[in-house]
Amino acid sequence: MIYCDIAVPIKYPGTLSGCGTEQIEPFMFDRPARFTVYRHETEPHFIMKDDHHRWYLAVRWKFTSLTDVKYARQVHRPSYVDEEVTLKLVDYLEDMNLAPQLDDFDKAFVHTTVFAEDLDDIPASRQLRIANADGEDDPSVMQCIHFIENKYNGRRTRFLAGFETRSIATVTENRYYLEHIHLPASSFLYLQYFTFFQQYGRVPSKQMMARLLENLWASAQAMNNRWNRSLLVTEQVEN
Repeated sequence: MIYCDIAVPIKYPGTLSGCGTEQIEPFMFDRPARFTVYRHETEPHFIMKDDHHRWYLAVRWKFTSLTDVKYARQVHRPSYVDEEVTLKLVDYLEDMNLAPQLDDFDKAFVHTTVFAEDLDDIPASRQLRIANADGEDDPSVMQCIHFIENKYNGRRTRFLAGFETRSIATVTENRYYLEHIHLPASSFLYLQYFTFFQQYGRVPSKQMMARLLENLWASAQAMNNRWNRSLLVTEQVEN
């Protein structure tokens, strides 16, 4: 199973009928109201507004293949994609009467999460595809992965950076962390951090994990040299 938390900039959604405001832990951000989050009462999505008055739709979906992930975060239908291919986000925005506000990139921000009984069962080449949200048939371009890793109750969790893809990933062998911490709270929070980082160049938090993630994500940007190599791990991808 592949979990995807997706965020896409949208035009002002108008009235937010059917939505209630979500409480956000104040210490997660460096100042209040970095994000205001509205949960829809009957639909699975959130509406977010950042403190620069940009609006986003956020939603979590589950898939069984990386190709499904790739197509699910398309914001516009490219001319090279066959008409019979389902573009879930394109259809969902239309159904919800929401318009994307994204003209310079054709894909939404995404945080992909995968569980494995043993991290060593997932080769670095597949971890790279997960981090980049690439389909199984996409060409390989990068030759290494960038990640940070922790261990909780003897089980590992790895946080990976995508390379110029507006994507990040978590791969974990810790089922307790996945079910009780990551999916209920951390996955969406890290997507908020990542979205803000992509939009404004920084993570709006003083928490240690947030600072480590900011350094990791900066390391995957071609034109960014403001990161500390000692705070992450790189591993070559075998062809």
